[in-house]
Amino acid sequence: MVQRLVQGFCFASLLAATGADQVPQLLAEDSECAANEECALNALQRHALQKKGPVATMYGQCGGAKWKGPTTCPDGGKCVMNNEWYSQCEPEAVEEAPAPSPGAVEAKIEHHTQPPPAKTMDSLPARPKQPAPKTYETLNPIVSRGNFLYDSVTGRRFFAKGVAYNPRNEKYDHSFGPSVHVNGWVDKCVPGEPKGGYWGYTADVVEDSKEEFWTEDLEAMAAMGANTIRLYNLDPRLSHAKFMKKAASLGIYAIVPLTGKDYGFLPAFPAPECYTKDMEDYGNVGVNLLGFAKTLMKEFSQYNNTLLFTAANELAQLDKNGYSAFPCVKAFVRDLHNYQDDCSESMRKVPLIYSDVDTGGGIARKVVADYLTCALESDADAVDAYGLNVYSWCDETYPGDGKADNFQYSPYKDIKQDFEDFSVPFIFSEFGCNLGKFKTKCPYPGGRTWPDVKHFLGEDMGEFMSGAVAFQWSMDKEEYGLTLSPGFLAGQDKLYLLDNYFNLQKAYTSNHVNSTWDAPAAEAGARQELVG
Repeated sequence: MVQRLVQGFCFASLLAATGADQVPQLLAEDSECAANEECALNALQRHALQKKGPVATMYGQCGGAKWKGPTTCPDGGKCVMNNEWYSQCEPEAVEEAPAPSPGAVEAKIEHHTQPPPAKTMDSLPARPKQPAPKTYETLNPIVSRGNFLYDSVTGRRFFAKGVAYNPRNEKYDHSFGPSVHVNGWVDKCVPGEPKGGYWGYTADVVEDSKEEFWTEDLEAMAAMGANTIRLYNLDPRLSHAKFMKKAASLGIYAIVPLTGKDYGFLPAFPAPECYTKDMEDYGNVGVNLLGFAKTLMKEFSQYNNTLLFTAANELAQLDKNGYSAFPCVKAFVRDLHNYQDDCSESMRKVPLIYSDVDTGGGIARKVVADYLTCALESDADAVDAYGLNVYSWCDETYPGDGKADNFQYSPYKDIKQDFEDFSVPFIFSEFGCNLGKFKTKCPYPGGRTWPDVKHFLGEDMGEFMSGAVAFQWSMDKEEYGLTLSPGFLAGQDKLYLLDNYFNLQKAYTSNHVNSTWDAPAAEAGARQELVG
């Protein structure tokens, strides 16, 4: 096991460690890439590990998705991004052009007197007005008992009806959804102009200053029947008190990430370097990771509606070394558990979860799950819950043996076989195929109908699952969205709820936890950790 790096203290401020302010702004954003073994590391890792190689020619390609050629420009040049697939070297400085003649200036001014006509598109179908969501004075902490989650006060079994939330304040682009093809579709959509501009993947979208953006989203989630929101990118230096208070008032719990992208990341290096390596212009990966995570843990443990902390997500997808980095996940989980124990008098012990990509059939899926949930060197190195990101249910029904819909012929049959006797709470930390029967293109009519939700809460999966998180709230280039954020399309200046939002609303509000699975209140709360 990797040597323990931090012990015996309750709070290590991110700013006291190698400060995030000292980390160079290497890229404007960390672009997402396809989930395969060629997938790049995040921006800071690429920078720190980059070896000097060939130099691109002036005006030659220097970057872009899946580009494997030179990324360095010759002296006097800089790499300029044209689009996500192509960047080229261009001269860094251009000689100042001679001053134009007065006549040319007048002609230029006259030419631009009339602005170009604004592009328009057909109006979107009207949406039914949503009723005001139910409000709550307080939420009780959720605790883990065996392989289920329970309300720590009432003893009622808790099932997370969730939605993934990482909006980018994005506008439509005609290149969106290259893997989604719909016969006969003609793209008539016109991009809008979102207020505030594009945020980028790594932006903290739930910090207090963005209250005007996330308030309406939370209310619409609650009206949809969601009780859980999964977050992805947080800045430990910022406050999230307003967001958590608003979410609690709507009955919404949060799954909170403890790792970052360009700072506080868990790299996919082979162990033990994924936890011990010193990186140029960054520092020690383990020390910075723990400082980042503990700062977030300190803040979010105080909120009753913090459901789970995500210790890591799809580590094996970062690159081909991902599987050899799993010992670092256990080391990280161990140190976080020890931190929680050391601070138990002042901090609630929120369960830790790892979210893995669903690798389909075969032994890999179960082997990874067993390894991360098993206590090896101590009880502290095992995660408290396990998540799987699943996108395999791509049809309305799976008929067989004379039945129009037979779960035994569905892609979830093997998942049930792997996890029905699992020892810790198990959730789909992401789900929602957008292919097969559920394909749709802009302006996104129809789409997903969520026929699998009834199985999560029914006899097929209800006795071993503790939640499912629909991916995702806002429409973007992957085309999984439940909604269009304001300004996504021309003339659409308000949040727009898509058909697959209403389909999920129907699924979430018509399927519920069986009350016979509740636990006596005294039993559920008997070992309840401090509620702070």
